[in-house]
Amino acid sequence: MRRTTVLVLAGAFLLALAPAAPAQITVGGPKPLATGPTNWPGVTIELMSVERKGSVLTVKWATKSTAAKTETIQFELSGKPMTTYLLDEESGTKYYALTDKEGNTLASEHVYAGGGFGISDYLEAGATNRYWAKFPAPPAAVKTINVFFTNSDPFEGVAITDK
Repeated sequence: MRRTTVLVLAGAFLLALAPAAPAQITVGGPKPLATGPTNWPGVTIELMSVERKGSVLTVKWATKSTAAKTETIQFELSGKPMTTYLLDEESGTKYYALTDKEGNTLASEHVYAGGGFGISDYLEAGATNRYWAKFPAPPAAVKTINVFFTNSDPFEGVAITDK
């Protein structure tokens, strides 16, 4: 009996010294606005956010792989062809990625991507890679936009969040 009491007290003491568990554990990250298939085998695009701040619209997205091998993915943002862009369907206006004075695309990356410049990356099997690009913002009256990514169906009628 005495031995059991000592073991119980020792266990309680050790538990009291252990750090408290966090109140909440966050798994993953923010949920995507939309998800769509691509022409890259086993790769999907997750549209994470479309935010307008002043005269700039920032688009963030992720590519997610369920493929068995590494895929090379490319988003052509400037030059020819430009296959990643925005479209205001109401006015028929296309918006291409912004560039700096040297012609570099304002995006997570500015490299030669096959025909134009933009993002070229390796997406390993089972991995998720995140990207962003800056575009001219449509007028404040425009509340939705269509987002076109290279090798993917368009994301249509995406709500613009004003910051």
